[in-house]
Amino acid sequence: MTPSSTRASTHAQYDDSLRRGILDEATRRLRDAPPETLGLRPLAASQGTSTTAIYTMFGGKAGLLAAVAHEADSQLAAALRDALRHDSVEGDVRSLCRAYRLWALENQGLYGLVVGEPARSPRAGTERGAGDPDEPLWREPLLEVVDAAVDEGVFRAADVHEAATAIWASLHGVVSLELSVWRSSPSAEQYFETQLAAILRSWAGGSAGTTRTLGATGTDGAAR
Repeated sequence: MTPSSTRASTHAQYDDSLRRGILDEATRRLRDAPPETLGLRPLAASQGTSTTAIYTMFGGKAGLLAAVAHEADSQLAAALRDALRHDSVEGDVRSLCRAYRLWALENQGLYGLVVGEPARSPRAGTERGAGDPDEPLWREPLLEVVDAAVDEGVFRAADVHEAATAIWASLHGVVSLELSVWRSSPSAEQYFETQLAAILRSWAGGSAGTTRTLGATGTDGAAR
């Protein structure tokens, strides 16, 4: 067998199934761990292959982390979309924000990748639909629910992208504090709910009754 045919035979072993297995296992290992803890050699061994496969299919650790970030981005987007019940815009806003917090708590390592630089860089080996290829997928349901809130007068008139970014900044701030400071505090959820109520009050539009409803809700989403 010639060297060229040997290389072709080796590369033929690196199929979509192996790529998927490596990506799934890397995602599982990084669910609650920082990216620097991911070792390529044990990861490859767990899939019955060598690190050569990772370099061939992902371009190395940086490319693999970018692929994991994209996978986590998709998972967070799905979690946010699943939280939308469409019974009311107010309910959807609260549900989406709470789903964001819950996903971050359950996927601390992946959360760091989603909101970090890898998730904002072009992802090798991935394809995006129409729109900005650097725009995280999880922002789509957030933009949709903010757009609906502005359109229906639940939120005051504002640029949807700017409003969504400001709301995310507040969510990310309080969630990051919970992950790093308040994780074991019995008051952590209440801190989040207090911040959520403040976010909703700051963007509320329409009648005073709407403002009171947005700003005074319990963790079950029912107005108090």
